[in-house]
Amino acid sequence: MSKKILLLSSVIFLSSCGANSISELGDKFLDLINPSDAATEQADLGGDATLVAMDEDGGFTIDELEQLSNDELIAIAKEKGLGDLIVLDADGNLQNRDQIINAIVESGDLLDGKTAELESLSDDALIEMINSKGMGDLIVLDADGNLANRDELIQALMDDAAAMLAIIENFKNSSDSFILYFDYDDTEIDEESTRKIIEHANFMQDNPSLSLRLEGHADERGTREYNLALGENRALSVKEVLSLYNLDDRILVVSYGEESPILVGSNEMAWEENRRVEFSYY
Repeated sequence: MSKKILLLSSVIFLSSCGANSISELGDKFLDLINPSDAATEQADLGGDATLVAMDEDGGFTIDELEQLSNDELIAIAKEKGLGDLIVLDADGNLQNRDQIINAIVESGDLLDGKTAELESLSDDALIEMINSKGMGDLIVLDADGNLANRDELIQALMDDAAAMLAIIENFKNSSDSFILYFDYDDTEIDEESTRKIIEHANFMQDNPSLSLRLEGHADERGTREYNLALGENRALSVKEVLSLYNLDDRILVVSYGEESPILVGSNEMAWEENRRVEFSYY
């Protein structure tokens, strides 16, 4: 029996099980698998203020951040809502400098996009989003029923987005499951990959406001059109497992084919790194 048929059969079987949690369902699902393939901004630091230069959009490049002191990085991380990521030793020295730099860079991309998205919404759409976040008590209407504090609501949603970014970063740095690798010309999900996907199912259940983009990739061999289809099918295979947990409406599948390699080169090392699906939350 092929793995795809087994997977679909498993959905029917699991729906009849008495398991109520994702962990229980995941364990039952894994019991059914017999894999034959190997998956190959400025914060108060106390005392004198530390001045940190930003571009006009409030973003940074990795090179710019690497030139900053640890105190400056900590200030920026706290301003961006990433304070939970900071790890200090017994003497108060920053222990995870590289992680903080990467998180700040990613936060700029995510929050810039979020700001543009929110500013493009109508007042009614903004109110609907605020209500969906359980922050309806922040809404202020004028005598005619028009929204009177649009900027305040946008800022509240931006603060929520920054908090979500910190949650995503914590998950990313405690898990090795943000990239799944595949064998040559293969789209199958083995047992190890299934366990990693179940980690994401748990995470999405715990954070219902997050959506997931599954980005499929292929190595350079094959035509461009074939590799785009291969990348898509790899991402769809991951989505198929997540679908067991009723997460379909929060998952977007995209394919980059061979166009976004991790390693550039015509050798087995590069090919292995480039046959993958990446998890990206938004």
